[in-house]
Amino acid sequence: MKIGLAALALAGALFGFVLPVRADEPSTLMIGSGSWETLRDNYRTGEVDVDYRSSYKLWIFHPHAGFVVAGDGDYYADVGLLTDIFWTDHIVTTLGSAFGGYGGGGYNLGSHFEFRSGIDNAYRFSDGTRLGIGFYHISNAGITRENGGSESLLVEFTIPVGGF
Repeated sequence: MKIGLAALALAGALFGFVLPVRADEPSTLMIGSGSWETLRDNYRTGEVDVDYRSSYKLWIFHPHAGFVVAGDGDYYADVGLLTDIFWTDHIVTTLGSAFGGYGGGGYNLGSHFEFRSGIDNAYRFSDGTRLGIGFYHISNAGITRENGGSESLLVEFTIPVGGF
């Protein structure tokens, strides 16, 4: 996980100098739906994600907080940082990392403390809403003996909201 955070910071630094990061992006609420345990056929089930993404800036990063509820009873809540990379006025990639708490009765991830890293690619409409695809990985980064990890693939809809 340390390598993942370092890679995210490096990518953010490099892209921050090369590609524009919009200062005027509002806070948003992302609602996603897709598959939990995407890469494990025998554990795959549906999931719903909700993520508040703040407009507050820490250099090129924005804080975010969210939660996941999966069809097998698993749940995960997290806080972290993300950055948007605008390739054009309408195409945006979001890179994010977070840490949080996990529970439930589905696939055993090995710890109640887990890390999440992911990428979203979206089309940004003129009114600020986004429609895209997201992929992320959750694991405990080896802090316990068991480190099952989980991947999710989502269709995401993001709407601008007021707030922090």
